Amino acid sequence: GALQDWDRASIIGRRSFGKGLVQEQYPLKDGSALRLTVGRYYTPSGRSIQKNYKTKDKKQYDEEADDRLKSGELSFADSIHIADTAKYYTAAGRIVHAGGGIVPDFFVPIEPIMKNDYYHKLRRHIPEYAYLYATKHASDFHYNLKEFNREFNVSDPTFSDFISYTDKKGLKKMNEQLSEVKSSIKLALKARIAKNLFGEEGYYAVLNDFDPCIHKALFELRLHDPLGLTKIASKQKK
Repeated sequence: GALQDWDRASIIGRRSFGKGLVQEQYPLKDGSALRLTVGRYYTPSGRSIQKNYKTKDKKQYDEEADDRLKSGELSFADSIHIADTAKYYTAAGRIVHAGGGIVPDFFVPIEPIMKNDYYHKLRRHIPEYAYLYATKHASDFHYNLKEFNREFNVSDPTFSDFISYTDKKGLKKMNEQLSEVKSSIKLALKARIAKNLFGEEGYYAVLNDFDPCIHKALFELRLHDPLGLTKIASKQKK
């Protein structure tokens, strides 16, 4: 929010929420405690990024993330609902809003695979399987990270073995969805194997090549004036 308000960065992705309340904890005699809200966080322009809770009960508040997915907000920029219609201005005069997280300057929709429940259930088993795979095949890896990223790919037999592994772990195999999740699971497996071999650097080196937000960021960084600040400045002079 501060970077956006001061026009120091292009915010890319989907709307995200930060903690907008300041709380203090007071211990009670019975061992419980009272958490009392004593303040709020605001961005430099005066925006509150706290999710609106005054018009929602606890269940609605807790399910807000699911509601955003169902409403299409994560797939379409024009589906983002701004709770506070008041206008706030960045240092250069761009209009931004409060009352509901930080809305990015450049929207990138959620990847369709992220809506697939079977994919998420499979992902839970990837860390253990990738560790076992990397350990079993340790003698086969003579790559540096750059070579690994370029030359190693998870084979179809390895993918099938992983599905069999998850089936044995109690996750029922869903044949009708295998083709849908296959490429994403292969990528996730490769990234996790890379993490076992090269640490965090290996993990993100694999994933970032296919991350749409990273690609959008690299595209914007090549532009002379992605936020249009020069155009705004010329208008203000007139």
